[in-house]
Amino acid sequence: MKLFPVIALLALAACGPMSQGSMGKTVTDAAKSRVGALLGRPPASAPAAPAIPDIANAAPGELLMVSLESRQAVAVMTRIASNNGTDTFLSPNNVSMTFRDGILTSSRGLNEDLMGADTNGVQEALAAGGGTYMRTHSFLDSEDQISTRELTCIMTAEGIETITTINGAQETQKLSEVCTASTLIFTNTYWLDDGAILQSLQALAPRVGYIKVNPL
Repeated sequence: MKLFPVIALLALAACGPMSQGSMGKTVTDAAKSRVGALLGRPPASAPAAPAIPDIANAAPGELLMVSLESRQAVAVMTRIASNNGTDTFLSPNNVSMTFRDGILTSSRGLNEDLMGADTNGVQEALAAGGGTYMRTHSFLDSEDQISTRELTCIMTAEGIETITTINGAQETQKLSEVCTASTLIFTNTYWLDDGAILQSLQALAPRVGYIKVNPL
C-alpha cells in the first residue's frame, strides 16, 4: 500500500510553534499532498516519498503517521524498541520519538528536543475521563542547554467526536489537556476508543510546536 492513499484519509493539523505564553493551532482543510521525511522538505527534483515499511502488512502498533506542521513535514515512523509500555519510533531521517501508552515522553534528532516528560498524571486522567495533575518537561534548546518546566495540567472530556482513520470513520471520546507554567501554555488533544488513543495532537517543544499522531 502506498503512503498517499493513507494520507488522504487523515486530517492533518496546522501546528504552529509553541510560544512563551501561548501556543495556537488551526486545522487544515485537507491532508498535505506532499509527503517528506520528518526533518524538512524533499528536494524539488525528488518529490517521491521516502522508503517506508509495507503498511498493508505491518503489525498493529508497528507504525505511526506523524505530522509536524511547523516544518510542513509528514513521516511514517517505525517502532524500533518496546519496553513495558514505552515504545520508540524512528523516522526515515533518523528522528526518534518515544511514547508511553501513546503519550509523547521524548524526542531526539530535532533542532530542539523534548529530553524527557513525566506523563504519569496524563494516563491516569485519560483513564478517569478528566483530572488535574502536574507535568515536568525538559527541553534541549538550539544552544544545547536544557531547561525544565513544571506545568499544572487539567484534562477535560469534550464529548463524542467522529474522526476519519485508516480504518474509516470511527466514533471516539475526545479529551483536551491544558497545561500551564509561568512562561508556557499548551493544549493537547486526544481521541480515544475503548481507552486506546486513535489520534492525538501533542506539544513537543517551544519552537518545534505540535505533532499529530495516528497509529497505522
